[in-house]
Amino acid sequence: MSEYEATPLPPSPPPSAPAPEAGAEQSAFMPRSAGSVPPFPNADEASKWNGIEADHLAWRRQLVERQLRQERLDQWMGYGFRLLEYLIVIGFGLAFVWLGFHAVDREASLQAVPLISGGVAGLAGAVLAVRNRRG
Repeated sequence: MSEYEATPLPPSPPPSAPAPEAGAEQSAFMPRSAGSVPPFPNADEASKWNGIEADHLAWRRQLVERQLRQERLDQWMGYGFRLLEYLIVIGFGLAFVWLGFHAVDREASLQAVPLISGGVAGLAGAVLAVRNRRG
């Protein structure tokens, strides 16, 4: 095993049991997966944890606050991408309207009909594909 490969972590105790010793490494307090945060303990458990590791509850609170900040950031990113999608659709719609008016002014509306109708159909298909995607 090279020096850059990760070594496996020792198994962590269940969340309700306190750490076996006061000098236990930090990995004993890490949650089992990055997406799940362990629930806050009740008052008796909290006093036991504070007796073993004084900063454990503050560390857990910071973990929860960091996860909440990340979720809020993800929501705002989703709102931003949705707004960008609407702006693109409106922009293409205005471009097709402008193209239609331009074609009528130049008396070339019969040549522009396939272009405009194909573009509108493609735009509608793209919007429906994005709206109905799974995942």
